[in-house]
Amino acid sequence: MRKPHLGILVKPASWDCNMACDYCYYRGVGALYEGVERPRMSPQVLDALCQQYRELEPSEMKIGWQGGEPTLMGLEFFPELIKAETRHARPGECWGNSLQTNGVLLNDDWCAFLARNRFLVGLSVDGPAQLNRIRTFPNGRPTHEVALRAADLLKKHGCEFNILVVISAANVEHPEEVFRFMVENEFHFCQVIPCTEPGGGRELTEHSISADQYGRFMTRLFDAWVDNDDPGFYVRDIDNWLHLYYGLSPECCEYRRDCSNLITIEWNGDVYPCDFWVSKRYRMGNVLERTLAQMLQSRPWRRFVADAQHRPAVCRDCEWLWACQAGCYRHRAKLGLGADQRPYLCSAKKRIFSHVFRKLDELRARPGTARLCKFLSELEQKVSAGAFGRPLSAGPDSASEPRSVAPASGRNDLCPCGSGRKFKNCCMKRVGAPG
Repeated sequence: MRKPHLGILVKPASWDCNMACDYCYYRGVGALYEGVERPRMSPQVLDALCQQYRELEPSEMKIGWQGGEPTLMGLEFFPELIKAETRHARPGECWGNSLQTNGVLLNDDWCAFLARNRFLVGLSVDGPAQLNRIRTFPNGRPTHEVALRAADLLKKHGCEFNILVVISAANVEHPEEVFRFMVENEFHFCQVIPCTEPGGGRELTEHSISADQYGRFMTRLFDAWVDNDDPGFYVRDIDNWLHLYYGLSPECCEYRRDCSNLITIEWNGDVYPCDFWVSKRYRMGNVLERTLAQMLQSRPWRRFVADAQHRPAVCRDCEWLWACQAGCYRHRAKLGLGADQRPYLCSAKKRIFSHVFRKLDELRARPGTARLCKFLSELEQKVSAGAFGRPLSAGPDSASEPRSVAPASGRNDLCPCGSGRKFKNCCMKRVGAPG
């Protein structure tokens, strides 16, 4: 079996962590492994997952090492990881590794190793100190200075890294301050994720945010990025919005049509379809008992993909379905929303796409030499020249062969299919998976 676009997240120390962030969605995983106090991945599980992943013949072999806190495995685990990957690689092949960490244990030895082996590091920090207050040690001590120290060490050793910002009640009203924090600290790469975790039933926790808050945060963050006029500062969502705007396939699973290109492997070899769905219902098996190839044909996997791919009835005629794909399954089912109820972040996504794409239309039409306008112009030229491959095509309801939607079309421009209608009222509704 081949699975060319599959990526995997590995939790070598599972839920175990040396911090105690109140909003952490992964702490509850420990309940699945009752009686285990110190989950740690064995050499047997490590070797099995590397071998089985390679046997799926992915076009790019990428593993994300996450937690909990994966550095609790100790630095000695990671050279063995490199050996296992090398052992199962074919001549000339290279594995890509990323590491998501809170930075507590990072020192010169760690950072030298990560830089030497070209790990992409994600460092968790939610903004300046006053906005990072939820991220604490078990004794309540703040962690902000620890994160900044880790960032300095990563820079010192030339290790590529980004920051991961959780949007919670602590920082949701301060997107400009979060972006300013990026710029002032020369954090050129950032991704943000909303805290929408349920606290019981459909009730949210005290740290969770509403759809209205999320919509305001993301549009103001985008405006801050535009006002900064420096495309050298990368925000993952903004990059995906640009992909969508120019008719390219989005990179983030949240904006794609299905959830079939990522799996999560726990410390003991248990496999789940996503790290937001580590539950008995969706357990696919264990790498010491079955192969990944077998698990990707199993009933739990098929059930998850089908559940996640379902589009609620209220979404099917929405002008933004092509862009939001009804949102992340996590933001529906984990909040107790039924299969045909409105997704939790629906109003936020409508606000975001309407605001962002209108602003991009304005930027494309604006003369001048501003850095951002120049960047967008060059990007448009590259897309038009096919530098990024074939653009997204119209959906399966097209009258004839799928027609490429010209990536240079703004939502208020005439549709390039020749219908005479505006792009937003024609093919933009139907743009879906890559052609």
